[in-house]
Amino acid sequence: MKLAFLINGNARKYTELQQQLQATFRDQQTSFFISQSAGHLTQLATEAITQGFDHIVICGGDGTLNEGINGIVQAFKLNDNGGTADYDWQKIAQIKVGVLPFGSGNDFSKTVHITKEISYLKNLIENGRSQMVDIGWVSFINTKEQPATRFYMNITDVGMGGETALKLQHKIGVLGPDINYFWAITSSLATYKNVHIEATGDDFHYEGKVINFVVANGRFFGNGLGIAPEASVTDGKFDIVIIGDITLMDYFKNLGKVKRSEKLIHPKVQYHRLQKVSIQAKEDRRITIDMDGEFIGHAPMTLECLAQRICLIC
Repeated sequence: MKLAFLINGNARKYTELQQQLQATFRDQQTSFFISQSAGHLTQLATEAITQGFDHIVICGGDGTLNEGINGIVQAFKLNDNGGTADYDWQKIAQIKVGVLPFGSGNDFSKTVHITKEISYLKNLIENGRSQMVDIGWVSFINTKEQPATRFYMNITDVGMGGETALKLQHKIGVLGPDINYFWAITSSLATYKNVHIEATGDDFHYEGKVINFVVANGRFFGNGLGIAPEASVTDGKFDIVIIGDITLMDYFKNLGKVKRSEKLIHPKVQYHRLQKVSIQAKEDRRITIDMDGEFIGHAPMTLECLAQRICLIC
């Protein structure tokens, strides 16, 4: 076993975390890859694969996990046809991927019940504990106005979630994650106008205004909001949550239930389960995309759930 730790270099006290990991795993063959900037961790994950590491632990929040997963998958790219068949999924499944939630948003870890205790992680690794989990694939228009594809582990959404992720690009470093998320959400609510979209899938069609259209693999987003209470990372399907043309008063009225990860009973809230869905705007306004807490670009977009492709240490 060759064990690599990929650490978000922007995380608070990351050097202390590295020291703790070195002490805990001193009997293992380990190496550390520390990112220097946004996107760097994707490159580091690919480098770890090429150096023969077969256990890769991603240390950070949901955005860091997203970068790491994309780097791992990209290391096994066979073709460049822009589809899910471009990758050697058999070899990808042989890489055991761990998560150490050490970021500002750690929502995916809540779904799979992973803690930040290093001793717990060590126990999982030493006992060979793992499970094959689903991964989401998305085609979209990136921030450079080019067609692009990307993978995600947790949640991708459009609407106010995308606007919030866009605002979080300018978060204030000295503030904690809770305050930054609160600022981003409340400032988005103050100016956001529900967007008119069309979404289609197998035996599914939706057209109308939404405050959020969520395509969930995991259950939580936005630093602990249980938006998709019944989502599973092993069923091969996305949980679709449509929060339609509701008022701000309705939004705040139901926010407590979302925090408790309860399904909302409301005439303009819908839940669906789909393997594939496409989303486009039905107005001139551009639709921003939030993927795992990060702004990645704009619709139109197509999302596909790939069943049990990642071997997760859990």
